[in-house]
Amino acid sequence: MRVLQVTTHVNIGGISHYILSLSKAMKAKGVYVMVASSGGVLENAFSDRGIPHKKLNLKTKFEFAPKVLMSALKLARLVRDENIDVIHAHTRVSQVASVIASRLTGVAYVTTCHGFFKKRARGIFDTWGDKVIAISDAVKEHLVCDLGVKDERIEVIYNGVDIDHFTADCTAGEIENAKRGLGLKKGPIIGTIGRLSSVKGQKFLIHAMAEVISKCPDAQAVIIGDGNEDVPLKNLAGSLGISNSVHFLHSVPDTHSCLSVMDIFVFPSVKEGLGIALLEAMASGKACVTSDAGGIRNAIEDGVTGLLTPVGNSDAISRAILKLIENNDMRKTLGSNARSLAIKKFSLDDMAGKMIGLYEGVAA
Repeated sequence: MRVLQVTTHVNIGGISHYILSLSKAMKAKGVYVMVASSGGVLENAFSDRGIPHKKLNLKTKFEFAPKVLMSALKLARLVRDENIDVIHAHTRVSQVASVIASRLTGVAYVTTCHGFFKKRARGIFDTWGDKVIAISDAVKEHLVCDLGVKDERIEVIYNGVDIDHFTADCTAGEIENAKRGLGLKKGPIIGTIGRLSSVKGQKFLIHAMAEVISKCPDAQAVIIGDGNEDVPLKNLAGSLGISNSVHFLHSVPDTHSCLSVMDIFVFPSVKEGLGIALLEAMASGKACVTSDAGGIRNAIEDGVTGLLTPVGNSDAISRAILKLIENNDMRKTLGSNARSLAIKKFSLDDMAGKMIGLYEGVAA
């Protein structure tokens, strides 16, 4: 089986990590995987794992830009030259190039829907592929109800994470060293990881931290990510008088070390397909406080594998954080249950096996 993964870029982010993890796991199962994109900071991460990366000029927000149509022709040549069996696209721009390449070559074509989107050109031109992978039950419902994709074309395959990597325990000394390296002091560490964007809801965590710090002055927040909300979020922390207790860190390719310093993981998204960062936190055994958005309920059962809060409700987030700070046993139980569920339901190996089965089906 020879598979070509196509995306707009391979910079740090959920889709790029999804492709990198999936490619690595499938390669271990004997599948040949190649990636095509406009490039990005993770190019070396692919090559280090023996996964070839080919450059295509897909950097545009307009699906039918001339560069996309030219890239479709290059993609078709690549598919023929590499004897590709399945093309797998991940973004709306890469879908257009991939569906054209598929029709020119007759090679099977699938897509993954990673979240929630407006119809745009997809409401007129069907670029979804022979099979559409939904990363959660909520995303499947969105595909059917909002985007008009027929149920029989959709297969739910949950995001997966490398369980062994994220359940590897760090020693107390390693955690203390990591804290010092991040400029953190003693006290409860509340963290989140994700693109700094309004849909990720970091502002609700910052508002919640003002209340948490008023009752637990040594509590600190760590917000990891990059994006266009960087300055507004830092200004918000300053306006609330908590800048010294809210630490902003750039995105990192591997979140294991950052997660190790966190006592509580908060995932306050407004919209969310499922969330790889959340699954990594669960695999790391972290007690999680999340918004009740999108596919998060596939991972978090309130009071069992984490605490659910209403979307955009900072007061509920602060109450949940304080409850976990004050109740060490609850924090440990939720973290243990979260890790058990991640092992059972969200393993990368399981995801890769299901994906290979889907590829074999469409290729046949």
